[in-house]
Amino acid sequence: MARIPLIRGDDPDADPEAAAHVRAIESRQGVAAFNVQRALANHPELMSAMWAMADIAYFKNSLNPVQRELAYYASAVTNDCFY
Repeated sequence: MARIPLIRGDDPDADPEAAAHVRAIESRQGVAAFNVQRALANHPELMSAMWAMADIAYFKNSLNPVQRELAYYASAVTNDCFY
């Protein structure tokens, strides 16, 4: 059981701004929002800042897609993680 409420985009009792963030994430990802994203939605300002940081880190950097994938793969192998 989560100690921090997990916001659902379809919850009528949720803060409208928080629910909108969750719906936006789900529409961009094409799948349900991750629990960490749903927990961060409790603080919409923090959620916006985290999403902006992730957008820059993952998409607006100097690496091309092949280099990004190689970095993910190298990190997974180095840390003995499932890729």
